[in-house]
Amino acid sequence: MSANLIPIKAFLGKYYPELLYSASQDKYKNTGLDEFFEQRFYIQNNKVQMIVDPGLTGLIVIVSGNELHISQELFDHPNVVVANSLENNQTTNPRSLYNPETFSTLAYLVCQNHTSFHIVGEIDEPIYVRYKSDYETFYNSVVVFNISNEVEVEIVEEIESFSALNAVTNYILYPSAKLKLTTFYQNNISALSFCYRNIIAQDKSSFSHVLLGKGSSNIIDENKIQAQSGSSSELLGVVNSSGKVFHSILYVEPGAADYRVAVTYKDILSGNSRVSFFPVIHGNANPDSATIEVSNITLEEIPADKVEDEIKGFVSDIIERATLERMVGVKRFYDNKTKFLHIP
Repeated sequence: MSANLIPIKAFLGKYYPELLYSASQDKYKNTGLDEFFEQRFYIQNNKVQMIVDPGLTGLIVIVSGNELHISQELFDHPNVVVANSLENNQTTNPRSLYNPETFSTLAYLVCQNHTSFHIVGEIDEPIYVRYKSDYETFYNSVVVFNISNEVEVEIVEEIESFSALNAVTNYILYPSAKLKLTTFYQNNISALSFCYRNIIAQDKSSFSHVLLGKGSSNIIDENKIQAQSGSSSELLGVVNSSGKVFHSILYVEPGAADYRVAVTYKDILSGNSRVSFFPVIHGNANPDSATIEVSNITLEEIPADKVEDEIKGFVSDIIERATLERMVGVKRFYDNKTKFLHIP
């Protein structure tokens, strides 16, 4: 595969100058994003193939660049409608959704089509979405989840990059819908990942997100919340830097005055780690509509015999809330949680 590696700068062509300029924005300027353009990767073609895989058990999607594997159980679920934008006679050019102000939207330049999941009724177990990249690859993907009125769903993201990964996920919450999302990072220590969630929280919808992150060569985890009237969003995060890099970005775009966003992130720092949280609230928002609390501890500042107890006490309030309400299909979730808690 090494013979087929393409410099990112050359691959982007005419889009390179504006993406390079994008990397100089305040939200990206300390992320080292500009260094990415000098690297070389194998990059797939732009047509996404959706494969129904009877070998997968449970409600699971595996997104590996332009190959998307869906379990038979999820594809056939009566309350899930799976569609491909090309099969639906797509009239909008995906490239029109590219916005250089959001780096990860370059996925719209790479992906000719995208896959959507419309949740039209209750589901009695969580949906697992695993994003992965292989060695020497730069994989891009675009996925859409539409959650119908008054429907409640639990989704678990697993992010496992061995090289470079760029994932755009659109979560569209219809009025009074409820999404409980959990994200586990499982990157190889030398890997890169760029993950962008576009959350459209319509009237009286509820979005809650627990992120359990582990640092690697570079991670940019970016959320954009379009908050409508009566919507509420809560973001909880624990980032174990592992002496590496993890950057979080939150952009809130209020569509009404009566919304609520609450953020609590806790970072565990060690060695030469670089961990950041960059919030942006657009417009003249009510100062009572958003609360953001970010704190950290540094392991080298704690006596060795007290490190374990200090970590447990520091993150316990968030870890205790990293649970599922459903009782079926939960082993994978709690295995991921146990693995994350093995903090050296």
